[in-house]
Amino acid sequence: MKPVPEYSTVRPGLFHWHRYEPAVKCDCSSMAIVTPAGLIFIDPIPLADEALKELVAESFSAPAAVVLTSGNHQRESLSLAKRFGIPVFAPADAGDDIIADQHFRSGDPVAGMESIDLPGFGPGETGFLHEGALIFGDALINLEPEGLRLLPEKYREDKKKSLRSLAALKGLKAQILFFAHGNPIIQNAGSRLAGCLATAIAE
Repeated sequence: MKPVPEYSTVRPGLFHWHRYEPAVKCDCSSMAIVTPAGLIFIDPIPLADEALKELVAESFSAPAAVVLTSGNHQRESLSLAKRFGIPVFAPADAGDDIIADQHFRSGDPVAGMESIDLPGFGPGETGFLHEGALIFGDALINLEPEGLRLLPEKYREDKKKSLRSLAALKGLKAQILFFAHGNPIIQNAGSRLAGCLATAIAE
């Protein structure tokens, strides 16, 4: 994938960048977030060198880790980790194809964030929550023209298990929603998430 030329600052310490990727025929998104552990890159796709330097400077925090949400998102993690001398964290159930320095059990704290186990969507699927920012890998997507929705059933490992795992998202106080596929949702994030979950469960 070609490097993305620029990133956006969603709020201080919270950054996002994305690009359409012909190989997977959809938009791929990444983010970086400042936590007590430092600057954490999540599911990173390539970011242009100058933009990456600017992001790190703007974060006022040292790069600390690369975190993957699932076994489907190795992406640019290894080169980014090598550049900054930081570890790659991946879910324990991500699968043998994922290369990581450390593995975590979904539900345990990871790099200063709360992790949320979301089985049924993909290998090791994990969400993350930190200071109102709720981050999804593949479980929820926000792609046009459909907008916010669950990962289509044909891409899930287990439909019933995926629907049961949504219970972990109820009651979370989300102010911003981030996705590995699609633009963030900044306005009315909590109510939009609740509506999406209600519709999915009703189906």
